[in-house]
Amino acid sequence: MDVRTSVTTQSVEVFPLDPPPRAPSVWAGHLASDVELFGRYWPVIHNLVTQELRVRYQRSMLGFFWTMLNPLLMLATLSWVFSSLPMGEFTSYPMYLFSGMVPWSLLSNTLSESAGCIIANEGLIRKIYIPKLVFPISRVLINGVTLVLTLAAFLLLLAPMYAWPSLSYVMLPLAIVLFGAFSLGLGLVVATANTFFRDCGHLVSVFLQAWYFASPILYQASQFSSRSQWLLRLNPAYYFIELFHVIIYQGSFPSISAWLMAAGISLASLVIGYVTFKSHEDKMVFRL
Repeated sequence: MDVRTSVTTQSVEVFPLDPPPRAPSVWAGHLASDVELFGRYWPVIHNLVTQELRVRYQRSMLGFFWTMLNPLLMLATLSWVFSSLPMGEFTSYPMYLFSGMVPWSLLSNTLSESAGCIIANEGLIRKIYIPKLVFPISRVLINGVTLVLTLAAFLLLLAPMYAWPSLSYVMLPLAIVLFGAFSLGLGLVVATANTFFRDCGHLVSVFLQAWYFASPILYQASQFSSRSQWLLRLNPAYYFIELFHVIIYQGSFPSISAWLMAAGISLASLVIGYVTFKSHEDKMVFRL
């Protein structure tokens, strides 16, 4: 009599193995595919941006105007506090403060919101297929719109500050695009890290506070010694903040070297962020 033993197999949850290193041609294919998906899913991105901007202040009396008033009120407070202190030689400290503080909000808010953008959209990711790149990109666009509206409100305040628009303001769109690209690259890194290590989101807020004071927003880099200025230039945000200082505060056109430095940093940030995000994209759903 044959005796047959039955082997019961249990389903084991298996995480995908680490993908092998990708050749440059493979990364080029991924990039081309994502560019195509970006065009296809642009209505989704547009809906995420408009819905967020609409819902953010829907029950407040001033509504969408808080997008512009909030940084302007902060500007007025900081100008009143620091203008009475010996902060250095300024022709208009409020303008100097504004030209650094408002662009900084693009980086700060993008990183803070990107940290939880994948986790916050867990339900949507599990229900239907949406490229996960959509969510960090939408955060950059939301804060970019806020920045543009705040700059528009600032133009209305130039006359009370005895200042006038300069021809150099035509370079603001390029500066915003470069700073937005830099912020997106870092946002992709933060979104990836926080999806796998939830403590990263808390560390980002602490890091941003230290980074704010390490950037020439409240002060001028020229107030420090040559050695300290060299240390300030190790800060990648320094070059973007200085672009806005030159354009808005000084009313001049930045040098070609300043543009090239900002463009190089933006490109490096985008490459690092994109490679980091795409290398871990397939595993994110298991960490939600």
